[in-house]
Amino acid sequence: MRNDGKLDPTNRRLLTLLKEHGRTGASELGRQLGLSRTAVQDRMRRLEEAGVILGYTAVVSVTEDRPPFAALVSINIAERPCAPVLAHLQALPEVERLFSVAGPTDAVILVRVADTQALSALVDRISAIEHVSKATAAVVLEEYQG
Repeated sequence: MRNDGKLDPTNRRLLTLLKEHGRTGASELGRQLGLSRTAVQDRMRRLEEAGVILGYTAVVSVTEDRPPFAALVSINIAERPCAPVLAHLQALPEVERLFSVAGPTDAVILVRVADTQALSALVDRISAIEHVSKATAAVVLEEYQG
């Protein structure tokens, strides 16, 4: 990283490589970047300390413990503050991701369920949460990793 806090071209390339294949070892990253393993490790450590790299994750395929059916549920919350409703939503086992958003919708959640019947039942449960004024679901047809 440069002294002005901006990423240099090598760090941008490193981040691109990590986004494509987060489990690539430092030696292989160094080979692709023309750097030593220790130089790559040092860059990664500095990017972590600067808050550019927040963590590492694995992208997994559908498994028995992860329902295959995904949907985005948009939620309108009638009362402020929204935090109690958001905490209730976050605690639902079907919720994979929760986003508090600005605009006509207050929150969007990514949920995973077994099928359309389970989605319908989940939307009914969400609609029954105190201060939720509206919940609508959109089925995810395909996911793209960005």
